[in-house]
Amino acid sequence: MNKNDFYAGLIFVVLGVIIIILTIPFPSLGEGHPGPALFPNILAGLFIFFGLLLLIKARQPSSGSVPGEEAEEKEKKNIGNAFFVLGIIIAFMLLEANLGFILTSSVLLFLTMKKLGTSTIKSICFSLLITFFVYSLFYKILRVPLSPGILGW
Repeated sequence: MNKNDFYAGLIFVVLGVIIIILTIPFPSLGEGHPGPALFPNILAGLFIFFGLLLLIKARQPSSGSVPGEEAEEKEKKNIGNAFFVLGIIIAFMLLEANLGFILTSSVLLFLTMKKLGTSTIKSICFSLLITFFVYSLFYKILRVPLSPGILGW
């Protein structure tokens, strides 16, 4: 049993339940419109779902141990990837207002996928698909204002 996965999964499940409990008193809107509890409850559901997946993964026997030097290199690579993703998030916050949501998201998603080992073609296709899906969902359907940036859209 992997203790790290177990504890992480347990934390996410507990956080999801806490979020749901805390959003119970949120008001609901009339005429079938979603209220302010919608987004936190969606996130809570995702926390619980992925937490349960981690708990299931933690129960499975490990595939064997990695020798010390290889494990250390893998650990350094994982830490480097985590800092890279953190840098991408910071870059998004700094660039999105000037370059616009579509351009910034596409480029940063492409860079993230390339860094994590995805082929160039897949990185281009998925970064564009994900960007336009998120743009359509938030800008067109949910009417969240996103910055147009230098492209004007």
